[in-house]
Amino acid sequence: MTIMHYPQRALQLWSLLALAAMTRTILTYDDVSALTGLPTDSAKTLGYVYFYCAQYKLPLLSSLVVRKEDYKPSSDLYDKLDIRAEQRRCFAHDWLKQPVPSPDEFETAHAAKAGLNG
Repeated sequence: MTIMHYPQRALQLWSLLALAAMTRTILTYDDVSALTGLPTDSAKTLGYVYFYCAQYKLPLLSSLVVRKEDYKPSSDLYDKLDIRAEQRRCFAHDWLKQPVPSPDEFETAHAAKAGLNG
C-alpha cells in the first residue's frame, strides 16, 4: 500500500478546490472527507494549499473549506481575513489558466511559510 504524504494530498485537494471555486461552491470538512477519503480534520493538508497560494499571491483556495457549524475555516491562519471576500476572490480567479502545482512546489511553499502567515 502506498502512503500519500501531505504534498501529494495537497495536490489531490487542489483539483477539488479549483473545481469548487469555478462552480462557486463552499465545502465542509465532511464534504472533503467524503469526496477524497482524507480524514475529516484535513487542516494540515489544507495548510500546504494555503501556503502555496499565499506564496504566489493567489486567492486562498483553502478558504473554501469550512466547518459546518459556523462556515469558517478551522485554522487560525484565517483569523485576520474577511473569509467571504477571500472566497469571492477564489470564485473570480480563472483556475483553468492557473498551472497545477507539483508536490515539490507545495513542499517548498510550506517550508517557506515563516513570514507568510502574519
